[in-house]
Amino acid sequence: MKRLLPRSIPGQLALVMAGALLIASLVNFVLLLGERQRAGFIEQSGPAIARFVYVGLDVFEAPPPEGGRLAIFDRRQGPGGRYQVSKNNPIDNNSVERDAGLEQRLRDALVNAGLSTSEVRASSRVINLPQGFGGGGGRGGGPPGRPGPPPNAGPEPDGSPLVAREILLAAKIPDGRWFSSSSFSPELNGADVVLLGVSTFITFAFVLGAALLVARQVSRPLNDLADAALRVGAAGKPEEVPVRGHGDVRQTLEAFNAMSRRVSQLLNEKDVMLGALGHDLRTPLASLRIRIESMEPEAERVKAVRTIEEASQLLEDILELSRQGRSREPERTMDIAVLVQDIVEDYSDTGAPVTLESGEKSPVACRPVLFGRAMRNLIDNAIAYGGAARVFVSRAGDKVLVRVDDDGPGIPSDMLARATDPFVRGDSSRSRETGGAGLGLTLADAIAKAHQGSLRLANRTPNGLAATIELPVSEPKPA
Repeated sequence: MKRLLPRSIPGQLALVMAGALLIASLVNFVLLLGERQRAGFIEQSGPAIARFVYVGLDVFEAPPPEGGRLAIFDRRQGPGGRYQVSKNNPIDNNSVERDAGLEQRLRDALVNAGLSTSEVRASSRVINLPQGFGGGGGRGGGPPGRPGPPPNAGPEPDGSPLVAREILLAAKIPDGRWFSSSSFSPELNGADVVLLGVSTFITFAFVLGAALLVARQVSRPLNDLADAALRVGAAGKPEEVPVRGHGDVRQTLEAFNAMSRRVSQLLNEKDVMLGALGHDLRTPLASLRIRIESMEPEAERVKAVRTIEEASQLLEDILELSRQGRSREPERTMDIAVLVQDIVEDYSDTGAPVTLESGEKSPVACRPVLFGRAMRNLIDNAIAYGGAARVFVSRAGDKVLVRVDDDGPGIPSDMLARATDPFVRGDSSRSRETGGAGLGLTLADAIAKAHQGSLRLANRTPNGLAATIELPVSEPKPA
């Protein structure tokens, strides 16, 4: 799951902002929808209550029934609904669910109109009006005993029944009878919900876009900082980043530039010191070798010369390792297979057992002399410990793999991870007679990293070592 999560600042910020905004938008949508429905219900029920009170002024003042008759106003079509006076109210008779809020509003309206009542009932429900509703003979446009359709109502364009809200109101008049009404109003359609959802989505999209824009502005200087950090110390001059962005980002970039200048100064001082040290050590070693050439006996002379050569080679390896990452050799895009083939041919011309098994065309950004040093270290190791070297050049996606195989004893598995550390040597079979100071693989690893690549070591089956330099492909740019 963690692999699917973005790792960049814009990606993580976008994910967090999208989640927070989505939750906030959903909560806002639900609240607005609820408020819209409540406001719509008040808008629907308000006129029905007003008409009920208006008609009730006449009903409450009418004399009580005579001779058992209910009164002239037993059942009548009025403006916007059906009104009737009966012994019982239709809400309790039909077991309709009561609405406490609507009842309170009805009670307040009756009191404000000066009408006294002991009980009220109120309810509302959504119903489907059948086709042709409103075509009967009532004065309100509906069939006898039923109210007409709501104003401007009619069947839906697709011929489906009309969805309406029925408002049921009832109040007990002083003589014990119930005055009730039933009216209809159009129910809110789905277009309002869709419009509310679209507006919420547009708000969500604009806020998220603004957050991503800010994240992009913040991350751009940080990306420049990361690229510059990879190149710190790779050249003879400080690697500085243009100072831009917000206050905190600008302070970070300024601090990095100051650090880069200090690091560059220290590295330059280190190069000067090592150069002087190398010069001061080469001279006495060369003088000592000249004097030893005349030393007797010959066996002692050969041993002394070998010791001086080992010391000289160790000095050269140390100086070369100290210069890695600060090579002034220009980098150029070239076919690494051609460079490897030239190196293999140089070995073959001297009779060394080195062969190029495969050489797939693979362009990389390379410093030829520096990379050649890494290849020679790997090939020398393969010849010294395996008797022969086989070289392979291949491509794997956007990577170039340069592999050197041998048939030697390999490296113990518990030492593979430390094989590229300075002065680390393999098992006892890699003795001082055949091995160096333990800097060959260290140099190869440093050179691979200077080319934005890596060195991987793996034991082969049944025996041998495979040393692979992995480099990024660099397609040449058109002129």
